[in-house]
Amino acid sequence: MDDDIVPFSQLAHEAFESNPADQILGPTNFEGSFLSPQQAGYAAKGPNGNGIVVTHDPLSGKHGKLINDPIHGAYRLDPACTLIFDTREFQRLRRLKQLGMAYYVFPGASHNRFEHSLGVAHLAYRFATQLWHAQPQELEIDRSDIRVVGLAGLCHDLGHGPFSHVFDREFLRQKGIFNWEHEEMSAKMLDHIIDENQIDVFSENDLCRIKKLITSGHEAPPKSPEASTTTASATPSENRWLGEIVANGRNSIDVDKFDYLARDAYYCGTKVACDFSRIMQFSRVIGDEICYKYTEYMNLHELFHARATMHRSVYTHKKSKAIEFMVVDALLEAEPALRICDKIYNPKDFVLLDDGILDLIENFDVLGPLLNNVDEGHHARIKSAQAIISRLRKRQLYKYVTDAPVPVEALERGQWVPPTPQDIVSHYHGNGDVQLSIDDVLMHEHKIDYSMSNKNPLDNVHFYDYIGDPNKRKLRTDQISSMVVSAFQEKRIRLYSRNADPKVITALHEAFESWLRYRFGGHVEASTPAKPLRQQQAAEGLATTRAMKRGRNLFAGNGGGGGDDRSTKQACGV
Repeated sequence: MDDDIVPFSQLAHEAFESNPADQILGPTNFEGSFLSPQQAGYAAKGPNGNGIVVTHDPLSGKHGKLINDPIHGAYRLDPACTLIFDTREFQRLRRLKQLGMAYYVFPGASHNRFEHSLGVAHLAYRFATQLWHAQPQELEIDRSDIRVVGLAGLCHDLGHGPFSHVFDREFLRQKGIFNWEHEEMSAKMLDHIIDENQIDVFSENDLCRIKKLITSGHEAPPKSPEASTTTASATPSENRWLGEIVANGRNSIDVDKFDYLARDAYYCGTKVACDFSRIMQFSRVIGDEICYKYTEYMNLHELFHARATMHRSVYTHKKSKAIEFMVVDALLEAEPALRICDKIYNPKDFVLLDDGILDLIENFDVLGPLLNNVDEGHHARIKSAQAIISRLRKRQLYKYVTDAPVPVEALERGQWVPPTPQDIVSHYHGNGDVQLSIDDVLMHEHKIDYSMSNKNPLDNVHFYDYIGDPNKRKLRTDQISSMVVSAFQEKRIRLYSRNADPKVITALHEAFESWLRYRFGGHVEASTPAKPLRQQQAAEGLATTRAMKRGRNLFAGNGGGGGDDRSTKQACGV
């Protein structure tokens, strides 16, 4: 075949990419090669000038799936992705809220893990393709590598449990399970999808690579003795940089973060200032690592600042956290009957777990008899779980009491130990009117960071100076701006109460302030001032009296409702 001959599908693809503003984002046809004429000649000869063997592609001729997304616009996914997401196991992600219980605080946050996974697949394909087109002679990859990266993005969240991170970081840890990771379950779920649906278009090697890319974020980045400035003399054969696209364990810059920050901000009605497209555009592979142009330092800093902002204002919202405590308590009560923890290791059982588990508990009187091996003695625990869910439905939430920052000095010296409920209760020195119980006290260590604990993730990022630069180097913060933050982590202690009695809330607030004085010697104060109990009681009494008066007026046709409510105010002591 003449080296200058280019498949017609490739010409269409190039015309498509030449007018991105008016076209769908992604290839219109996945047949043939995604190469420019120069790349096509290079591929035909092979990286060493040798010929290559062209094998039959079972997905040849398929056009993939067109997705219309509010975040990324219209794009088309590889037909291999269609084989995965058109399965019962993948469709389960439609029943997992992306933000878990934050949906109860932000009504717009109704998006699910399903659309997020599609978005990550699109961005992974787009990012890998952009790097490949920018460095065709240096990167020894082909279409199969691009497909593998896209599939890893598609499947990276298959292993999430009900209510997202509430399941693995709260519920399972309460049950003493600390070594369960949703990434590992995602890999197992992918194997289950392949076997259960008899999908035979992927080689064993490709499946291993997909699973490795999914779990790469938990692997330690490779240690290198290289200096901060390095010249890449040759492209390494392992292509470890592909593992930095979906789950970047080196510096946490990946398309998973690009999608969820943009998507979550959109549905919660907030804004993020980071330009994710620029990050991908101004990137190149140097020394088996994705590096970024030095001009993008502040853009990358804004990426992590946006993450911290979303954690502070959305992901760990104080009301959302109260609801999470309620859900965990309900799951713990229902665990003996439902045996949730027995279902987290086998994908065939795990696929049954989704956010609908609250509905199962709530309607256990009807659905319970359909389950096997439910002990009669568990019904009391189910009733307790149902009572908690009933409070949730009626918005009778656990009460946020107050919080306080943990001094940076205590964190740096390693002297910080979070207080226990017993610590708080033991510091109450009230007059005896209120008896505090440790069962009513909930403590939450609220941590916000830039994704790498107390370290600056940009210290693990290499930059280049100009397009085509073979050198990479690190940048210090002071080389860019004097206004970049110097601390990259903060911790706060939040106090919640299961008991909504205003007297208990006031007593817990006093106990917490007493503990702060004992622990920090008056240098730290609670951030939320206590409401005077008299005003709380007066407000509740006034609201109750007005509600009763409106009810009487409704049935009396307003005949007995004339005049003002001075008598009501006097009765309430206002």
